[in-house]
Amino acid sequence: MFELHGSADPATLKLLVCLEELGLSYKFIALDLERLDQWAPAHRALAPQGAVPVLVDGARVMDDAAIAMLYLADSHPKANLLPAAPADHYDVQASIDVIDGALLASLNLIGWHRQQTADARAAYASALAAVPERPPIAGWSAVWRDAESDRLHRAQEKAGGAIARIEQTLSTRQWLIGGGLTLADISAFAMVEGLPALLPDVVNAQRTPHVCAWLARVQGRPAVRRALGAAGRSAGTRYAPPQ
Repeated sequence: MFELHGSADPATLKLLVCLEELGLSYKFIALDLERLDQWAPAHRALAPQGAVPVLVDGARVMDDAAIAMLYLADSHPKANLLPAAPADHYDVQASIDVIDGALLASLNLIGWHRQQTADARAAYASALAAVPERPPIAGWSAVWRDAESDRLHRAQEKAGGAIARIEQTLSTRQWLIGGGLTLADISAFAMVEGLPALLPDVVNAQRTPHVCAWLARVQGRPAVRRALGAAGRSAGTRYAPPQ
């Protein structure tokens, strides 16, 4: 049985959907990232740098959601979540890389600031700073604690551009790659699913009708509904705080 250590954040949802779509048995260990469960000794034994989510398959511990998705799909090829045709196989992986790069950090930044008050963010930053032996923050995470209107505006622009490209792609097909649901759709859905509430001016029936139809198509799948329930997403998407 797999173990998935994660939260209600988009990266965890990707793996939950994969596990459910593949019909695999798993145990979900829910982490409260705002309470710093990712830095507790038990989790750091799996992921010393506090990575979330973490997928465990026996002695194999995977702390990169995109690579863990590929591992699951490659291990169960009959489900066709990763197409066998080399060109489609490449396109799925390229789509995941591009959409992750365009959306994941930006949405976590926007979501964290919109879901938390300034006082709550300051308290979290103080608690995070007190975590012993925590690696230095780098990249996008380094500015999350100090991000204000300019950085948030740039993040929203980046998200809007990515959604526009997804809308264009879906204007000529039902799925991002090929003729059915693949890892590309699962990865993108995990991030875009919360956008009608987080960025209603960016994702709505008038501006992005094809994205909205695709969201409904993916969310209508029984496996996806089970994954959303397991992640506790019925109460809304929770975006990951800075590490």
